[in-house]
Amino acid sequence: MNPFNWQSHRPEIEIPRPDVGRLSEVLRSNGSAVVMGGRGMGKSVFLGQLKSELERHPGTRVVLLEAPPPALTVEACFEALARRLNVSGRPFDSREVFDEYFARPDAPERLVLLFDELDRYAEKGTPSAQPPGRGFFNDLEAARRSLPGLGVLAVGSIGVFVFRDVLGSSFLSRAIHLRLRPLTRTDAEALAAPFAERGSPLSEDVLDALLLASGGIPAILTFGLQQLWSLDREVTTHDVTAAYKFFEEEHEEYLSDLLSALTSPRLSDAPLGVWKRIQEGPGRIARGELEAALGRPSGVLKLTVSDALRLLEAVGVVRLESSPVHDNPIIVHPIASLLNLSRGSAESSDLGTGFLRDLATLLGKLHRSSADFFRPGPRQDEAAEGKRLVPESVFAAHLGLGFELLGWHSEREAQRGAGRTDLLLRRNGRKEVVVLEVKIWGRNDYREAHRQVEGYWTEDVAAGAVVQLTDAEIPDWDRRYRRECLEPLGVAVEETPVEGSPVRARFRCTSSTSDGLVTVVDHFLLRLPRRT
Repeated sequence: MNPFNWQSHRPEIEIPRPDVGRLSEVLRSNGSAVVMGGRGMGKSVFLGQLKSELERHPGTRVVLLEAPPPALTVEACFEALARRLNVSGRPFDSREVFDEYFARPDAPERLVLLFDELDRYAEKGTPSAQPPGRGFFNDLEAARRSLPGLGVLAVGSIGVFVFRDVLGSSFLSRAIHLRLRPLTRTDAEALAAPFAERGSPLSEDVLDALLLASGGIPAILTFGLQQLWSLDREVTTHDVTAAYKFFEEEHEEYLSDLLSALTSPRLSDAPLGVWKRIQEGPGRIARGELEAALGRPSGVLKLTVSDALRLLEAVGVVRLESSPVHDNPIIVHPIASLLNLSRGSAESSDLGTGFLRDLATLLGKLHRSSADFFRPGPRQDEAAEGKRLVPESVFAAHLGLGFELLGWHSEREAQRGAGRTDLLLRRNGRKEVVVLEVKIWGRNDYREAHRQVEGYWTEDVAAGAVVQLTDAEIPDWDRRYRRECLEPLGVAVEETPVEGSPVRARFRCTSSTSDGLVTVVDHFLLRLPRRT
């Protein structure tokens, strides 16, 4: 039986999440908290872990309210709370419920309330009704401040700002605020443990490809593992591309829901503007530039740069490396994932032209998320920082997924001539194909890339390309590449300008195959820094 179910709130394999112990202590000490997390970030699983941790402590009862009542009124919220605590009658406020509850002889010393789906409490049950959230949670806050045995926690996403800016919330003003973050490489290894237990552990390359496709978002990562589990052979990085290439088509509503916090015209489009600015040029960004990206106020929310960054991080599309409140500049970059890859490019009448355009787009994306393409490794010197670039097969898998999302059909290891291509690409059923080789400078047969593409060339090949990658700062890399990898082949070399691009150099090389076919292969040199 498949141990992975990406749609379940009760997975067979749970990854311990940070802050569970800290929040347990806060809530047992009469505190309150708000946890932000986007769709698929594991909010419900997190609440389950927190509930289990709290219940380890004697004298503590935990009540998890997984959703607001269907009627969605303040009165219905009080009644739902009373029912969960076995308090009779129709209460007018929460203090009435708690007084009766704590008056019982068997009442626990502490009561902790955990609320999932905070965003839904900000909705209206009917157009004329008031959202129940303001009255209900403010009433809970007043009771918490006067009852030493009560703790309250709520989990949501953009609804947190609706409470603050639209409804007004004394609950939010005193609660500590935390954010769920994507799973790490170590977490992914633990989540994939069932593969090892059945005797077919996932390779490091496959784990890398899974993390780069999912961005570490728990639900999307679990989806990939669920698809791979059904394979009755060794899993490859190509299988990861295949697992995710139809995800958007088959689960479009899920992704729309996931991104609704960033693209809601009614609430605010400010997070979307900040996200686009980060994608255009990540790393150290002046606070003023991010404020400009917020644009004029739109919707009902009054979001700041800090708000937008916290929301983007909670949704799982960016990684913050500095304080969004105090630092200037702010260090932030997009997380490599299918959410940060481009979608649906326009088809060009010339297949080769469209291919090179889309390849340049994907290389820009790759460069902007470059910090995610490093794997922990042996620490050889201080400059190496104990990391090295993931293998070529992982880059090919990620680029293959990127091309799929742009409307191409990609094949890995397709048999062509005397070898197998890294990527063979088609578009809209056309007979013509393009071929792509990915190499890492200094590894394997990196000097043979051009000859390999030549070897794949047949009459149906419209274009070919080589992507050479490095993480090192190589003086005169363009000259060295030309001298070591191209000139010995006797090919005609034309250098193409790359202003405004992260690509270090680009060469167009023309040669002929042994059977007289003219080949035109574009070579791209791209350095990936450990930090953008």
